[in-house]
Amino acid sequence: MLSITADAGQVVQTYGLDARKSLLFSAIRLDSYPLVAPLIARTGEQEYLLVRQQEQGNALSAGVPKDKIKFYAPWVTIDPRVVADTPASPSLTTLVQEIAEGETVNLAADVAYCHYRALAGAVDLIAADQAPTPVIAYEIDQDEVRARFAGWRATGIATARRVIEGVAHLTGLEAEFTAAEDTRYTALRALVADRSLDALLLAAPPNFTEVTGFAQPEGAVALWLAESGKLLVLAPENTAGIDGVRDGRYPSVGAAVRELAAGLRVGVEDEWISVGLARELERENAELVPVSHDLGHWRDIRDHEDLGFQVVAARASVFAIEEALAWAEAGLEAGREFTELDIYAVYLDKIEEFRTANEVPFGVEAYFTNLHSSNRMLFPGPPVDFPINAETTCIQLDAGVRVVVDGVVVATSDMARSLPRTPAAKEAYAFFFDVVREGIIGQLAPGVLCEDVHEGTLRYLAPHLDRMVEIGMLGTDIDFDTEYRKRNVGHLMGKQESFANELRPGYKHVLHVGSYGAAEIPWRYENAAIGTEDLWYIGRDRTYIVSKR
Repeated sequence: MLSITADAGQVVQTYGLDARKSLLFSAIRLDSYPLVAPLIARTGEQEYLLVRQQEQGNALSAGVPKDKIKFYAPWVTIDPRVVADTPASPSLTTLVQEIAEGETVNLAADVAYCHYRALAGAVDLIAADQAPTPVIAYEIDQDEVRARFAGWRATGIATARRVIEGVAHLTGLEAEFTAAEDTRYTALRALVADRSLDALLLAAPPNFTEVTGFAQPEGAVALWLAESGKLLVLAPENTAGIDGVRDGRYPSVGAAVRELAAGLRVGVEDEWISVGLARELERENAELVPVSHDLGHWRDIRDHEDLGFQVVAARASVFAIEEALAWAEAGLEAGREFTELDIYAVYLDKIEEFRTANEVPFGVEAYFTNLHSSNRMLFPGPPVDFPINAETTCIQLDAGVRVVVDGVVVATSDMARSLPRTPAAKEAYAFFFDVVREGIIGQLAPGVLCEDVHEGTLRYLAPHLDRMVEIGMLGTDIDFDTEYRKRNVGHLMGKQESFANELRPGYKHVLHVGSYGAAEIPWRYENAAIGTEDLWYIGRDRTYIVSKR
């Protein structure tokens, strides 16, 4: 029998790998961390760590032996040499089939529900149950939540106005700020009606805090009831910090949903909840409807309501990232040697410097950080104790901050700059700013389809690909358009990097006034991992590049 667990403690104990610190996408995906977290697979005397290939460099940098890792979900790269000696199964399902060799697969209760859904029918599957935890239900006053956000937003707008004062290319952006517009519940009702749900369970942190307006206590989930329009929080007994009126005790979350919902169709975050919770709900006869992407979209399309906070996040990012790389460049020119972690320390200091200089009265903190030397790897990843010196060919700093008020994330950023050190990398990097700002952001306007932006970007790149080959920044051994269609050239935000609405083939969302997101060209080839990314906002009169200094 093949046994699979997602126990993060076991991953740390057995492999010395803290996924939230060492793996990039585990930090980025605030609403779907369980989807991308590593899994431990045991069969007979063999044991492996199952890892998405985008984390290959990070897992190896953390010291996990390569022969103990099985990779899946092949990483998209324009330099096929990077993955030439490392096979990756097309998906987790195919990898599990390969390892199981026809044997039964036993999933621990902690494995993500989306993995269970993917494996069901593909292998002989057994899933463990979780022990029920009694919960107290609290009804949340939605008017109080709206009022709380409105008060926060007023402070965010006043701060954003100070931050962009005198920035000529952002003139007019202040007219887009609003503290009064709040469609969180009307949009949630529309989502529930569109999916014909009787109830909606919200357990992922960005969704929980977005509906409740307070930090998520351990083990707490939110429950929206379609018929009554009530919002409840279900929390383990003796949980403190619930801002609501007590509304009953239940032997488990599943039992509470059964008793409180008027029907059986329950929306769940398939990329967040465990198979143990899913089975608990199903034992109570719930019909589970996956809505992780729906909820990501629900956040994405309302970003303009928190624009003041988004602007503060973007301006903090561009200051901290560019200042940290300027520090690194000055150090290299002076002949000094330091490490990726030293650059990271400067980056963190610059975030705090921005906050102090601009008298920001709320938290601005690191969200995720992709910071590495191309000498170490071309894969994206957090910084480690790796030397930066005269041999360094390129440094990539692709990072985001989160703005936090009373434990609630109200905005995030995502942008990238690089420090190219070779003539070819410098020429390519200069060109990529044109691609991002003219070739991508130049297309963004109300009525534009997300996937069409990607095609327009490929057309913009096409006349320049021969030059990239000529200077050694691209090979001729791949079909560039085919490979680049496998990844995005940007995305919306939504309290995190969005995976619901990307500028990518197959994504049909239509941009509108108020759309907010990032445009990027990651280019990892030969000895240069270049990241160029800016944040944009579609206003009533024009589109702004919010992260341009």
